[in-house]
Amino acid sequence: MHKVKTIVFLVVLAALALPVFQLRYSIFSEWLLKGYELPSAPPELKYFTWQRWFSQDFQQVFTTRLNEHTGFRNTLIRIRNQYDYTCFGITHAEGFLEGKDGYFFEEDYIHEYTGKYFIGTKAIDKKLSRLKNVMDSLASYNIPLILVFESGKGSFYPEYIPDRFHPEKRTQSNYDYFVARSTEIGLPFLDINHYFLEMKDTSVYPLFPKYGMHWSLFGVRLVADTLSKLIARATGRTMPTFKVHHLHQSDKSLGFDYDIGDMLNLIFPLKHTPGAYPIVSMDSIPNGKLSALVVADSYYIMLVESYGKKMFGKQDFWYYNSSVYPHQNEIPPVKVDKTGLREKLKQHDVILLMVSETNLHCCFWGFADEAYSAFHPEIKDSQLEGIENSIRIDREWFRFMVRKSEEQKKPLDEVIRSDAEYAFLSNYQNLEGKGYQDTIQFFKLNLSYNPEWVARMTKKAMQLNIPVDSVMVREAVDSYNQSKKKQ
Repeated sequence: MHKVKTIVFLVVLAALALPVFQLRYSIFSEWLLKGYELPSAPPELKYFTWQRWFSQDFQQVFTTRLNEHTGFRNTLIRIRNQYDYTCFGITHAEGFLEGKDGYFFEEDYIHEYTGKYFIGTKAIDKKLSRLKNVMDSLASYNIPLILVFESGKGSFYPEYIPDRFHPEKRTQSNYDYFVARSTEIGLPFLDINHYFLEMKDTSVYPLFPKYGMHWSLFGVRLVADTLSKLIARATGRTMPTFKVHHLHQSDKSLGFDYDIGDMLNLIFPLKHTPGAYPIVSMDSIPNGKLSALVVADSYYIMLVESYGKKMFGKQDFWYYNSSVYPHQNEIPPVKVDKTGLREKLKQHDVILLMVSETNLHCCFWGFADEAYSAFHPEIKDSQLEGIENSIRIDREWFRFMVRKSEEQKKPLDEVIRSDAEYAFLSNYQNLEGKGYQDTIQFFKLNLSYNPEWVARMTKKAMQLNIPVDSVMVREAVDSYNQSKKKQ
């Protein structure tokens, strides 16, 4: 009995000690976890200083690093994930979920498809109007700007969306309105989403993979070919011709076709699904290749290396109109330098603005506004409008607004405007680059919180038969002028 206790004690002691040895010596190799978060630096005592100790920075940082580098952490997480998924259907990839028949979605795609993320017509109208102005301005320099609506898995596979999201009750979506409004104002675009839906029932291989968040690698070749032909027509230049030498067929998803599956971080892979992977070559161009600026999201990462480098002689990829590819995931990422933006735009032969369904609420990540300002520097947007743009672009802030809209049962655009006004008033004194328009807006918003003043302005508007907002602006200007006289 004593020997049994001793053996159990030694086994337990070894189990406790083994992670420490794994941390120090990496005895066993482990699969790295997949996902968006980059691991922290290993825990090191040299990080210690008395200042960091008394500020508690050392304790917090060291604890975080120790937790992230504990021996067998990756394997234990995969075991936990596999147990939860196999037994309860729970996934631990944040923002992703399993739909019907084992099809996986990024949840944002579903909300975009159902109309939950619709930001209203006013914001979209303004961005598209400005984009058309920029497109016309660039056309005067013989530089085509091509707008591409990429795709969305929610629109492509609505039949696999879980019932709890009620896809059958969908309302107007951003994609619906962007396409309709672009057509109305004569803004040309390439609609890959529509193109793929037309081929959905006839394509021999999936255009969207079961376990992926982007196009399938089979579908990417079709996108590149379509895009190349459109650029050739728009520029009048010869573009490379694609040739498929071989179509490698596999009984399981490979590469990007399995990117959601990778992020689940399971022990055992998901059930195999067939896929096709084209081996493509491109003809050389005798008169030289084009210089391209691409402003796009993660969909273009599927094109940038395998097709973009062959299509273009020079290729600048502004990832989400913010970071420079391929440095977008560095710490810190390399940010796009937009000084002298007008001249930077004119340096390219063609400009591609590509956006997927799930990012339409971001309104091109500010590109339309920035490019418009580059051609019309005399026009300055208000700080309040800039805050609204920030809300739509910031993923977490935007999701919070969506939840708030549901709770208050108010349109999303109204909630965004209300929060932007609050942020504007709260931080007004610290806002840099305030102009006359911002000051008038500040006076107007302050006065609007006075019920008596609002009632008086409403009555005055009825008497003058003009909009209430116009009367409020007049009063705000008068208040501003009076405040300036007192200074």
